Amino acid sequence: MSRIIRGILNQRKLARWNDTPNDLVILHCFGRDKTLPSGSPYVMKVHTYLRMTQIPYKIDGKDPFGPKGKAPWISLNGEHVADSEFIIAYLNRKCNKDLNKEHSVDQLALGTAVRVMLEDQFSWGMALERFVFNPQEFRKVFGKNLLYDTIILTFGGSVAYKRAVAQGIGAHSREEIEGIVSKNLRAVSSLLGDKKYILGDMPCQDDCAIFGQLGQAVWGLPNSNYEKLVHSELTNLRDYCFRIKDLYYADWDQLISRKRKSA
Repeated sequence: MSRIIRGILNQRKLARWNDTPNDLVILHCFGRDKTLPSGSPYVMKVHTYLRMTQIPYKIDGKDPFGPKGKAPWISLNGEHVADSEFIIAYLNRKCNKDLNKEHSVDQLALGTAVRVMLEDQFSWGMALERFVFNPQEFRKVFGKNLLYDTIILTFGGSVAYKRAVAQGIGAHSREEIEGIVSKNLRAVSSLLGDKKYILGDMPCQDDCAIFGQLGQAVWGLPNSNYEKLVHSELTNLRDYCFRIKDLYYADWDQLISRKRKSA
């Protein structure tokens, strides 16, 4: 019965977004944070894609959880899509966009490999750092908010730990996890080298996700070993993030200074 009720409530939520301005993407996600536009790498991934492709969009922070119970999700002309990869594939088709057209199949395979490595391991190391190992530091990212404090500091650690164990990385010690994730970051740094983007002088679609992940280390993991690593040893990763920020987020300071509400 609970599944049926959830289904009904979900349909009612989606129905609220069936009548939106024509051809305007509504990006549903968590409210803005203090040090970067979103502490979610997947929200930053879609946000950056929308800016790279210049697709018109508006942010909604009131309904962050979509059809699959995750953020972000989008609404466009009465259609609703969840999961960052499916969102981007959908918008590529609907809006006739292709950030990969300047790159070869072999190059794109490298971009995909880097994206998957970061989304499969770095993101879990980040979640454990934030919610299990050092949750007090995460307050510097999302700010003082009673609801956020209750959810993140009370329930976030338990949920993140259980999911990380199910994924596999959570079965290791903190030191082992940091070793795995730091090795991943060093590998990405070596592959990036002195290139502007992961595949060269032009961004590809996977740069959106890579920036979304690495940006968390630069601006969203205060006093962590990952933050120290990218600011001291792996400075090309830091420079890569600042390069994308400066090019596509001229309003960065305004974004992070606003309160959590619909844009």
